[in-house]
Amino acid sequence: MKVYDIVFYGTKYQRSFSFRGGTNATAGTMPPRQPRWDDTFSYIANPDRFCRDNLRKYGPIFNTGVFGGTTIFVGSARANQMVFNGDLQYTEIALPDTTMDMFGEYSLFQRPDLHRQRKSALRLGLTGRFLEGYIPYINQAIAHGLQNWNVHRRIKLYPEVEKICFDLLTPLLLGVKLDDSDRQTFEGLSLSSKAELKALYKTYFDGFYGLWRWNSPLTAYGRGMKARTKLLEFMRAAIQHRKSAEDKINPTTDFLGMMLASQKENPNGVFSDALIENQCLLQLWASDYEISGLISSLIYQLGRYPEVVQKLRKEQAEIGSEQGNFRSFSVEQLKQMVFLEATIKETLRTLPPSSTAKRRLTKSVVLDGVLYAKGCSVMAEPRLAHIMAEHFPEPDRFVPERFLAPRNEGKMYEFIPFGGGVHACLGAQMAMVVTKIFAAHILHLFDWQLTQEATFVQFPLKKLKDDYEISLQKCESVT
Repeated sequence: MKVYDIVFYGTKYQRSFSFRGGTNATAGTMPPRQPRWDDTFSYIANPDRFCRDNLRKYGPIFNTGVFGGTTIFVGSARANQMVFNGDLQYTEIALPDTTMDMFGEYSLFQRPDLHRQRKSALRLGLTGRFLEGYIPYINQAIAHGLQNWNVHRRIKLYPEVEKICFDLLTPLLLGVKLDDSDRQTFEGLSLSSKAELKALYKTYFDGFYGLWRWNSPLTAYGRGMKARTKLLEFMRAAIQHRKSAEDKINPTTDFLGMMLASQKENPNGVFSDALIENQCLLQLWASDYEISGLISSLIYQLGRYPEVVQKLRKEQAEIGSEQGNFRSFSVEQLKQMVFLEATIKETLRTLPPSSTAKRRLTKSVVLDGVLYAKGCSVMAEPRLAHIMAEHFPEPDRFVPERFLAPRNEGKMYEFIPFGGGVHACLGAQMAMVVTKIFAAHILHLFDWQLTQEATFVQFPLKKLKDDYEISLQKCESVT
């Protein structure tokens, strides 16, 4: 007889039980579908199609062989809640070894016992009054970048958006403004150009899901690890430059400033040099790719639905008539842009950029008659949750109003673009603010038309392919 250590999740007396018995004693049945040897390749090729096809055949909970072993994909709200709330109780992070190496030993994933403490300390610089204090700079950086979007021209959408986001986020997160025309901006740093930094980030990013943990120039993993080393050297130099340049560091100017000021106040606290370097590396990487992907997807969706653009401009005109300023959108104006926020959420629902972090079950869990067996992995998948009619009626329609009263769809655990639980995305609020400001500016400045049906890079983050173009022209009302 086997000994079972089982959590009966969601019951009035939720707790763990250990007992002897056969499989009937678990009071649950395994999810449908057998893992297949080619699941990883099918998922990487097109996660949207993989999730949609299996949802149709098996429902919102099913077994896969994605990334080795048995990985249970879930999409229902109750199952998502179970996955997100299990850390240190019945789950542990189960990302591929290659990914964990890229994150590094000081990432939030590596020390679950310190995760809450570290994340609470880091969140300060990306939310609340700190984030509101960044808004004037975000306005300025976006307005400056959009000056290069000339009249009556075709632009490659993702690269042009990413260029603005990178120029915005590097000073916002690191306090470093890199200008290729001014060589002095690179003095004391380990890199000589912005292009070199971006190329290293691309190599680093490609290494995250390398299939072979072989540290060789012949593998994406090996090239990614080498790029990671060089990026950390850059971060280290940028941090030392900041420390030597400022006797008293202002914690509210940027993300790095917050960490350095906290370190100075409490040298033996959370913010060690190694943690600061690693967090600078990861925050710029994650923010640039995630935000650039979201903004370019939003612009694409608006090109498909001109009636949504008209509603957004109506909302903007009503807000702008009170303030009389379209050059810089204030905190108050942004809060009033409720339809714009709903449109961004609908973009995240229909084009979710990625899955959530995979967890491994350290105990068996029974929920709603389904047994999630110890040793298996579980993954709450937005590509399932966001197309379930139980969560979002008519899920294939692009309807921003679904996030507004009286519909009020997108409830917790049904709408999960930024994950959930202790591993929810640290920069979610910043991503929404930057996207909202970017969208507000382009809605005022430009009209645009799509040139063709979009094609997307599917994995590990969903984004428009670099060669996708839109036709752009300045709005007639803008002089």
